[in-house]
Amino acid sequence: MLTERERITDIQTAAATIQRTLLMIPGPTAIAAEILAAGARPVLSHSDPLMRSFVAESLGHLRSLFDAPASQPIITAGSGTLAMDIGLSNLIEPGDRVLILASGVFGGRFRTIAEKNGAEVRIESAPLGEAIDPDQVRRAIESFRPKVVTITHVDTSTGVRLDVEPLARLASERDTLVVVDGVCSIGGEYFHGDAWGVDVALTASQKAIGAPPGLAIVTVGERARAARNNRRTEFPGYFTDFNNWLPVMESYEGGAPGYFGTPAVTLLAMLHAALAELSAEPMPARVARHAWIAGAFKAGIAALGLSNVAAADANANTLTVVRNPDGVGDELVDAVRVEGVTIARAIHPELRGRSFRVGHMGICGPSEILTTLAAIERALHRLGEPVELGAGLAAAQTVLARGYLSA
Repeated sequence: MLTERERITDIQTAAATIQRTLLMIPGPTAIAAEILAAGARPVLSHSDPLMRSFVAESLGHLRSLFDAPASQPIITAGSGTLAMDIGLSNLIEPGDRVLILASGVFGGRFRTIAEKNGAEVRIESAPLGEAIDPDQVRRAIESFRPKVVTITHVDTSTGVRLDVEPLARLASERDTLVVVDGVCSIGGEYFHGDAWGVDVALTASQKAIGAPPGLAIVTVGERARAARNNRRTEFPGYFTDFNNWLPVMESYEGGAPGYFGTPAVTLLAMLHAALAELSAEPMPARVARHAWIAGAFKAGIAALGLSNVAAADANANTLTVVRNPDGVGDELVDAVRVEGVTIARAIHPELRGRSFRVGHMGICGPSEILTTLAAIERALHRLGEPVELGAGLAAAQTVLARGYLSA
C-alpha cells in the first residue's frame, strides 16, 4: 500500500506527463480559434494601412470597454504589472501620498511601485475575503489626504471584487486621483470609467478580453495627463512615460502612426480580433453571462462541501478562490491536472498550500464549467476525500438551466 508521500509523488509525476489540458486558470485564459488564426497572418509593418486600422479600431473598442470615451487608451507590449507601473508612476513623485485599497497581494505591487517613486504609502484593507468598507476609506482619505488612491477591482489572489464606484467617487470628490487595476475584471465585470471618476484604469490582454498574454493596456484621463505634465520633478521613467505613448496612440487614430518603440504587431492583430468579438456582445449581456457561469461554478463547489475565500458580497464573476479540504495541499491541483484540467495554486501567503484558483472568464462557457467540476470531483475522490460524485455537477446544472439573458 502506498504511503501518503508516495501517492502525492505519483500524482505529481502523472501531472507532469499531461500534454493537453483544459486551461482554467485566472489568466492566461483559453483563446478562441478565430483569434489564434489572426496571429497566423504574415507579420505586418507597424505603419501598414491594415495594422493602422487594427490599432485605431482597437483603441475605439477599448474606450467602449472601459466606458471612458474621454480617456486615451495606450496599448504596449508587456504584462498587467507593466500596466500598473505605467498607470501609477506617471502620477506621483517623491513626497506624494498614495492610499492603496488592498484586497489581496496585488495591492502590494502598487505599494512597491509607489515607494520606488518616493511616495509615502498607506494601505487600507479588510479581513481576508472581505470587501473594504467605504466609511473606512472615507476616513482614510480625510486623515491621510493622498494625491492618488489605487483600487484593485478584482484581486486574483483572493477572488474579492471591490465596488469601484463608491470608492472612486469618495476619492474624486476630494480631488484625489483614482487608479483602478482592472486586470482581472475588465471584460467580465461592469466598469464605467468616466462616470465613476476613474483617472487611470488598466488591464492586460490575457484575461477576460480573451487575447494572448503580452499586451499592457492603460486608459489615461484628462486629470491624469495634467498630473504628468505638472510634475515638480522630472519623470524618471522612459518606456513607462505617458508622454512617449500618448502621441503614438493619438497618431494611430489620426491615420498617420507615430513611432516610439516597435509594437508587438502580431499580438495587436490578435487583440483586434478579440476586441471585435467582444464588442459584438453587449456589455450587460457579457457581464450577465460571466455572472451566470460564475454562479454555476460556485454552486458546484459549495455542493462539494468546499468554501469560497471571497465573501458573498465580494464575489468576483471572473474567478473563484476555493479552500482545500482539511489536510489536502497542492496535490489537489496536480490531481485535477491528471483529470485533464489545469487550475492554479494559491498565491496569497495565507492561502498557499490550502486553496486553489479557477478562472471562468472570456470564452468560458457551460461545457468548461462542467468539465472542470467533474475533474475536481474525480480528483477529490482519488485523493480519498468523501465526495459525492455528481453533486457538484448537479448543483451547477441547476444554475445553468436557468439561463442568463432573461435575468
